[in-house]
Amino acid sequence: MGENMNLDNANETDIREELAAPLLSTLGYERNTSNDILRERSLRYDRVFLGRKKDNDPPLRGRADYILNVTGVARWAFEIKAPDQELTIDAVEQAISYARHPEVSASYAALTNGRMFLLFRASQRSDEQPIVSLQVQSVQQLADELSGVLGPAAIRRDCSPAVVDLARPLADGLRSSVNITGGVLTYEYFDWESSLPFGPQLAEIQQAVDRIVGTRETVTGGQIHRDDYSRIIARIQWAVGREEILQFMQNKGFVDLDYVSLSADISSDPAAPTTFDVIGDIQLHQGEQIFDASSWTSKTMGLNSNMTLRGQGSGHIEGHCFSGSFQTEYDVSFPQAPGFGISMFGGGSFSITLDDR
Repeated sequence: MGENMNLDNANETDIREELAAPLLSTLGYERNTSNDILRERSLRYDRVFLGRKKDNDPPLRGRADYILNVTGVARWAFEIKAPDQELTIDAVEQAISYARHPEVSASYAALTNGRMFLLFRASQRSDEQPIVSLQVQSVQQLADELSGVLGPAAIRRDCSPAVVDLARPLADGLRSSVNITGGVLTYEYFDWESSLPFGPQLAEIQQAVDRIVGTRETVTGGQIHRDDYSRIIARIQWAVGREEILQFMQNKGFVDLDYVSLSADISSDPAAPTTFDVIGDIQLHQGEQIFDASSWTSKTMGLNSNMTLRGQGSGHIEGHCFSGSFQTEYDVSFPQAPGFGISMFGGGSFSITLDDR
């Protein structure tokens, strides 16, 4: 499939078998799947569709070479011509008419003669410039260049039906909910204090604290939405580099923490940022395995402990980026050692990218 096309003495059937069929397979389409291939679909054009007025005007019929159907999302029409046929306005009009047909309702119309590949939006006129115009060198070359437009994942991304959202927007240009696509949080300071003096472990604890300063936590996803009380809720997914840390966070509910804002909207004014608060409590039990940041290994808890997390992030939105500063506090108490407690506190900056669709 990587070799250049040989079009000597080729006809329309050759283009269909040697270019179109392997191209669609390489893009990810297969008959009777959720990314379906419908071949030679007969279409009937009545007088209303053609703009005819007379009742006795006969219907016309057409046959679409390929209709590609990404189930529940969108379709596109694909017309094949012989290499000796130019891709004229009439040929483009035919492909677009198939795409627009009520039984098809496709988003795109594509056509090729084995030499050129043209792609139009179904809403375009046949005399307009195509949105894609490619010289065909090979099946693989064509698939590589078209996968970001016509691959099933691209069709789902670009052609999904519009969402009707009547709830209050989170901010100008956003819906009432928005997906988080990425981001980063950087600790710029971190410190701790204890209610009782430490002995030999002091240096070890300070080493762990020093390691935190400058670390960057990566945001991999999440969502911001309004709840039933019109509060703005953010739930953030974090990248976790070690399986034992992820398991610990899941067991203790750290992955399900809600960041809550009581603001009416997400601010776009740096001087009046929107604040999100988070609070959580976890219990650590004697004998339980935890991850120790000072040694980067798992250790066994020697005492039962309770930890309270309080955090706050304040920022503003610019474009589709929510950024600002944060601070966190951790208070750890030990039921078996009344009067003994550890407080940790830190902060820094963050930047979160929001989905712009």
